[in-house]
Amino acid sequence: MVYVTVALSLIGLLVGGWGTVESSDWVPLAISGFVGLALGDAALFEAFARLGPRRTGMLFTANAPIAAILSAFIFDEEFGILGILGTILVVTGVSLAIAYGTRPGQSHTWEEVRGSLWVGVAFGLLGALGQSVAVLVADPVFDGTLDPWAGAAVRAVVGTAGLIALRPWFERRNDSRPPVTLTLRLWALVLISGTLGMVLGKTLMLIALAGGPPGLVSILVAVAPVIQLPIIWLVTRELPPLGAWIGALLTVAGTAMVLV
Repeated sequence: MVYVTVALSLIGLLVGGWGTVESSDWVPLAISGFVGLALGDAALFEAFARLGPRRTGMLFTANAPIAAILSAFIFDEEFGILGILGTILVVTGVSLAIAYGTRPGQSHTWEEVRGSLWVGVAFGLLGALGQSVAVLVADPVFDGTLDPWAGAAVRAVVGTAGLIALRPWFERRNDSRPPVTLTLRLWALVLISGTLGMVLGKTLMLIALAGGPPGLVSILVAVAPVIQLPIIWLVTRELPPLGAWIGALLTVAGTAMVLV
């Protein structure tokens, strides 16, 4: 997150975006950064450590119906029958992928459940809720002239400060510790993950937010776990079971119905 904050701050400076940040933008961006990054992402990484990437990714799709429901109440977005049915399909797809997404004989560590399954699910849903609230809080400030790169940098600054402040609290409640040695390989993974996931991924989401309703943006982001499945298959050399594919397809179908 320190790397992401520096990278986004420099990009915001290079594109001249810092001049577009008004004093009234700081509070919603700060709330969005703290809730979405310091709390939401921390919960998602806890779920990741407990459930692996596939289950956590599917749980993350819950942010779509959560954001859609909250948007309907907060921003008066209208969702017809197809939208409601699509939301139900997304939730059903996630549930199937969690309950029937592992078959006997799978040995890769990504399919292991560490600790209680339901505690991991709770962390995943908490992370999805944090992401949904963060998107909705940030949405109004991107309706004007705010540069997305500078806006993303403000969120990253607050999110990083929040993570640093909360780090002792998180560490007292789990057994994970930072590695003793930061190897070149680990640095490379951190930089690649930070660049793709935070510098580009989250900022592109904010750019989409500037041009579309927040519920719709969240639903499009929720397609990510479906893209993940073939990548997981390629890396682990283990074909995901039928339940994972059916759950992913239902999620895609639900997303399409909401878009219609």
